[in-house]
Amino acid sequence: MALLTNLANPKVVLFYLAFLPQFLTSGPTAWPAAAQLMLLGSVFIVIGLAVDGAAGLVAGALSERVLGHAGVHGWLERASAAIFGGLAVRLVLDSR
Repeated sequence: MALLTNLANPKVVLFYLAFLPQFLTSGPTAWPAAAQLMLLGSVFIVIGLAVDGAAGLVAGALSERVLGHAGVHGWLERASAAIFGGLAVRLVLDSR
């Protein structure tokens, strides 16, 4: 589903078309441009998957630890309420 969403998103395609060609090499011993683009795109995806996966695992581990303590959970709820309240006040004041 995520692959279909990204392939149907023209911004993603435009990003790859604008970003990756600047790293292509030319010359008699260079690989064909299509092969270089496929390799660069694959490396970009593998690195992105590793970084996103690591961030997800760390976030999951931290959320279990943080939300397991009742005091921290209550503090986070009060902080979230204060932040959303502040944003609401700013929205009201900015709309005038």
